[in-house]
Amino acid sequence: MIGGGEYGGAEQHILHLVTTLPRDEVEVAVVCFYDSLFASKLREAGIRVIPLHQFGRFDPRLLQALRKTFHAFQPAVIHTHGVKANFFSRLAARTLRVPLVTTVHSSLRYDYRGTLTYLLVSLMERGTRRWNRHYIAISEALAAILREQGVPREKISVIYNGMDLAPYRQNKLREADRTRLRAEWDIPEHAFLFGTVARFVPVKGLPVLLEAFAQLKADEETPLFLVLVGDGPERGRLEEIVRKHRLEQRVRFAGFRQDIPACLHACDAFVHSSLYEGLGYTLIEAMASEVPVVASNVGGVKEFVFDEQTGLVVPPDNPAALRDAMERLWKSPALRETMVQNALRKVESSFSIQLMTERILALYKTLTS
Repeated sequence: MIGGGEYGGAEQHILHLVTTLPRDEVEVAVVCFYDSLFASKLREAGIRVIPLHQFGRFDPRLLQALRKTFHAFQPAVIHTHGVKANFFSRLAARTLRVPLVTTVHSSLRYDYRGTLTYLLVSLMERGTRRWNRHYIAISEALAAILREQGVPREKISVIYNGMDLAPYRQNKLREADRTRLRAEWDIPEHAFLFGTVARFVPVKGLPVLLEAFAQLKADEETPLFLVLVGDGPERGRLEEIVRKHRLEQRVRFAGFRQDIPACLHACDAFVHSSLYEGLGYTLIEAMASEVPVVASNVGGVKEFVFDEQTGLVVPPDNPAALRDAMERLWKSPALRETMVQNALRKVESSFSIQLMTERILALYKTLTS
């Protein structure tokens, strides 16, 4: 169960999971509240999709439609992702003797910055937790938040999101991707290119990144550029910051793209400026692509980005500290190489799709035994 209106970390997690579960043991259907890109990708992978997109955002008829769906499919486990899916699934399944599992991908406090909106979603989430059997936290940091909110330790499993690293390990394509995209973005071959991949929303801290980049002083030999891959409601604000600092010639907005491995190949360093992060998918992708990273020391990032070992870490919301780390990375090729190799070993050992799937399947079996 998921909203499915975006194609972000939670959607990628579900796609990886449902396409890896053994089909001789598990029959899968994914219920989405939007029939969008994510639903298309599921269908392309041969996964059954049940779209309930004909209802409004909080249409009470959705509850009845979900009840009918559950009764028709007769699930052994209902696995939910996101506030809306959690809320409606818990209410719809109250009369069923079916264990409900929720994966927690992020912190509501940072997902919903407005006070009233945060209060509403908190009420929806916490008010229905009594009907949930178990929680999967994608990092120890998120598990700690659940425990602080009163969820018993025995009801929480920490299972890192697994990722298909193969698309990010295509080193033979690196030079061609780099040349092609730098030409597309009008960036000189000899420039040092910082990059990031993110939704343009407040929690990603992109204004902090732009302020830090504005403070960097390039030398005569190596021009500095920044590319922001993604889109979202903050784009207008980000463009204003670029104009304020007169960075139009050195900052590129690449828009939403699906060729992220190629985009990473074009970059010399990856910058993560989030104010909070449940885990940090894009960081893992950059590390798998052998791109050195600078990251905010927040949430689940602390569990795999270790300062001067697998990356450089900085406090969040601190443009000066981020600037210093970016400058250090740019000027220290030996450090970049050391961190790249350490980071690659870390992601290959910790973020396997197979390991994630095995642990989640084991949890399903425990809950249904």
